[in-house]
Amino acid sequence: MRIFIMEYFLSKKKNCDFKESFYKEGKEILDSLIKSFLKIKEHQLSILINRDNLDLIDHQSDRISFILTAEDSKLSYFEKLSKLEIDSSDYFLIVAPETNNLLYQITKIMEDKNIKNLGCSSNCIKKAANKWLLYQQFKNTPVLLPETYLINSAEVELKKDFFPAVIKAKYSAGSELKIVKSKKEFNNLKLEDYNGQIIQKVIDGIPGSLSIAANSKEFKILSINKQLINTDDFSYLGSIINHKFQGDYKLQELANLIKNKFPCLNGYFGIDFIYTQKGFYLLEINPRITSSFIGLAAISNPAEIITKPTMKKNWGPDQQTKKEFTFKLD
Repeated sequence: MRIFIMEYFLSKKKNCDFKESFYKEGKEILDSLIKSFLKIKEHQLSILINRDNLDLIDHQSDRISFILTAEDSKLSYFEKLSKLEIDSSDYFLIVAPETNNLLYQITKIMEDKNIKNLGCSSNCIKKAANKWLLYQQFKNTPVLLPETYLINSAEVELKKDFFPAVIKAKYSAGSELKIVKSKKEFNNLKLEDYNGQIIQKVIDGIPGSLSIAANSKEFKILSINKQLINTDDFSYLGSIINHKFQGDYKLQELANLIKNKFPCLNGYFGIDFIYTQKGFYLLEINPRITSSFIGLAAISNPAEIITKPTMKKNWGPDQQTKKEFTFKLD
């Protein structure tokens, strides 16, 4: 099986548009993907990477080929992707943030190349990654949700006890947000700068995530994770894989509801939640490889399940370890 893999940040030269930590996280994810896929002997990997980032890749194998990009072309980034010749690949796998519809746009370009997608389709990404649509889908159901509003005018009225809160774009990565600590601070904002974004009440609890593999017929929770979050800026520091939450059987119910609402979810994807005494609050769906893959790949081989047509028969106890494992991003 020939697989084309692209991690967005490493496919571009570093610039000031994104935090340095995003590139480090991207490197760790790509490193874990390579290790996981190379455990399967029949896999050949083709990896897109900017030539300035090639020294970040530690792996050398006759089963890996690199496609190098550079910043000296007159073509735009998306034009380069459109012209990319990867017809020899059987599958593609994209790792990119939802920010500014990047994941959607890149996936759509790759779909036009007529090779199979190991992840979610562009149409699914458009639906499942939309944080406001997710809230609308579940607000009249038993699912617990943080109180959320769409900022679409200068007349958003919020009570004092709504704060602290966070403002984030409908399509954004988890740490791309603005923290608003009080109503006074909110009233001093120029709301037109945040038009079309959402504001969401901060839930006091333990942040967590689900790592899930799915296809058109079934899905499987690969791990339940406790997220390690910097509470000052909500930046992601790592995860405890296979963390035991009280009442975590309810996470299976939550995953069932989400897969029923979004049957298009495919391959490896994540669900973020907050655990409280009231239960599990649904935060967002990440229709892509998430950072928890780093920890999961260290103790098992998740690449095996996302390349298999059936999960129940091919994901045994030796692959799906329940050992708790902590990993931290440098």
